[in-house]
Amino acid sequence: MIVNDLPDHAPLSDATWQGLARLQPASLGHYLTNGIISNAIRPLVPGKRMLGRAVTVRQPYPDAVPVHVVFDYLKPGDVLVIDRCGDNHIACLGEMTVRAGLAIGVAGFVVDGVVTDIDELRELGIPVFARGLNVVTTRTLDLPGAELFGEVVIGNVAVRTGDIVMGDNNGLLALSPDHPGLDALVTRSLADEDREVEWRKRLAAGESLSRMNGSRALFDRRMANSQKR
Repeated sequence: MIVNDLPDHAPLSDATWQGLARLQPASLGHYLTNGIISNAIRPLVPGKRMLGRAVTVRQPYPDAVPVHVVFDYLKPGDVLVIDRCGDNHIACLGEMTVRAGLAIGVAGFVVDGVVTDIDELRELGIPVFARGLNVVTTRTLDLPGAELFGEVVIGNVAVRTGDIVMGDNNGLLALSPDHPGLDALVTRSLADEDREVEWRKRLAAGESLSRMNGSRALFDRRMANSQKR
C-alpha cells in the first residue's frame, strides 16, 4: 500500500469557509466548468448538505484494509473519498465504517463505487454519495495496490487530499483550496443567492424572469441585429 504525505495547502479564511457553508453547490456551479463530479454518483441519504476537506483512498481490489486503516487518519470535518477504480459490484462502505466516521465527526463520504446497509446509513443521517448499492462487500485481504492520500478520480474529476468537497441532493463538486479567485467566486455566489430572495417575491408578483435576469434584452438585441441584415 502506498501512503503519501499529507499535502500542505494555504488555509482558507474564516469568511471563505463560512461562505461555502452557506452556499448550495449549484450556486458555485453557475460559474464552474471544472470540478463538477458526475451525477452518476448520487446522494443516498436525502436532504443532507455536505462540506469538508477530502481525504482520499484509491482501492482497486476488494480489500477492506485500506478503508479501515484510513479512519486512523481522519479528523472532524473531513470527507472520506474512495476511488474503487471502476468496480461497481463490491461495496466498500457500510454501517460499521460509517459509524466509525460518525464517531470521529467526519462530514461525509463519497464513493466512486457502491456501498451497502442503506437503511442503517439513512438512519445514521450522515451524507453518503455513491453510484449505488450491493450486498457483496470487501474483505480483509491485505492485497497490494491501494493508495492513501494521493490523487483519485471520482466521477471523472481528479480529487486530491485537502480539496474542498461539497454536495447536496443536486450533486457534488470538488475544488482545490488554491482555486484561482476562490474568494471572489464565493462572494459572487453569495450575492446571487441573496438576490434570489428578492427574485422569488418578484416572480410571485408576476414579473418576467427574462426581464429580471437580462435575457430579454439580449434576445431583443439579437433579433434587432438579425432584422438589419
